[in-house]
Amino acid sequence: MKAAHVFITMPVGGAEDLVLSLMRMCKPDIDLQAVCLRELGASGTEAAAAKFPIHFLPVALSRQMNPLGIWRLSRWLRREKFDLVHSHVYNAHVYAVLAAKLAGLPCVMHHHKTFNRDRKRRWLTLRALSKLTAVQITLSEQTRLDLLSALSLEPDNVFAISNAVDSSIFKAATDKRKIRRELGLPEAGFLMGGVASLNPQKNHAATVKMCRTLRDRCVDLHAIICGEGKLRGDLEKEISALDVGSVLRLAGNQRPIHPWLQCFDALLLPSTWEGQPLILLQALACGTPVIASRIEGNIAVLGADHLGLFDLDKPDDYANTVQKLATETSFRERLLAHQQKTLSQQPALQDYAVKLRKIYNLAIKGAAS
Repeated sequence: MKAAHVFITMPVGGAEDLVLSLMRMCKPDIDLQAVCLRELGASGTEAAAAKFPIHFLPVALSRQMNPLGIWRLSRWLRREKFDLVHSHVYNAHVYAVLAAKLAGLPCVMHHHKTFNRDRKRRWLTLRALSKLTAVQITLSEQTRLDLLSALSLEPDNVFAISNAVDSSIFKAATDKRKIRRELGLPEAGFLMGGVASLNPQKNHAATVKMCRTLRDRCVDLHAIICGEGKLRGDLEKEISALDVGSVLRLAGNQRPIHPWLQCFDALLLPSTWEGQPLILLQALACGTPVIASRIEGNIAVLGADHLGLFDLDKPDDYANTVQKLATETSFRERLLAHQQKTLSQQPALQDYAVKLRKIYNLAIKGAAS
């Protein structure tokens, strides 16, 4: 079976990491290949250099939909003899679903975010695309139910599958100090880090303010934010304005990311909106305590009773929760015990691959009938 995973671009992100992990896991049973329609992106470039099957087909170079580009993609899919198309992220859905239809191939539409009813135009487009889609995948049962209701879908064709991580890579470190030394990070003290693109929904500005609050409280800590994005300039200005450059720095995209997670004393994720963040599962696998906003996507991974969840609408809740983790051993121990239990309930990457194969078979069988 040969499946084309369609992206507009492959930046550093959870969906991209998942697909690359599956490429390693599924061979030779399933030949997974990725195609980027605008640019390879950081993850795509890195993967291509490592000889992963990553293709660049420049058919979506602008933000305006390109009908000719959809036709070119369909021709490419037929020429490369793919059996199935699997799309990720909204803009890629438009090209992938329509091109798959033209090529006579079944398409799997994968939703990596929670469903947002407020974006009505996008909602209506997804409803139209769903009529041409064989199977859809969500990251949680709640998102599955939201899609069934909003898009009038057949329940038997929508599956909730939790993300999974490669436990051979994401695992607890035996020597955190050594890793910090190799990465040029402070070897001693409480070190926390955020790993997410520098975009509005990731809410890194809250981390900048939290660092100022804890510095004023004389809490000894250092913070790193790994990622790139359009808000880098704004964040640099805010770091300067709040005078926290001595305790917080922007480290840019870092690959591989697992050494950073292994040496952090806390992973920070203050997002205002998420799907089911793979970075949380990666942190759990590394035994790294998580401090995250109390939103649907984060709760779906951590559980509503996770001690590290904080409320975005309570100004000091973020800082108070981080301070508690940094200064109270018993709190840290209870949080880690909860995370270990949560981790034990997560599917292994091998199980994910088995489920994916079954979904692909269902999609191909449905298209043939």
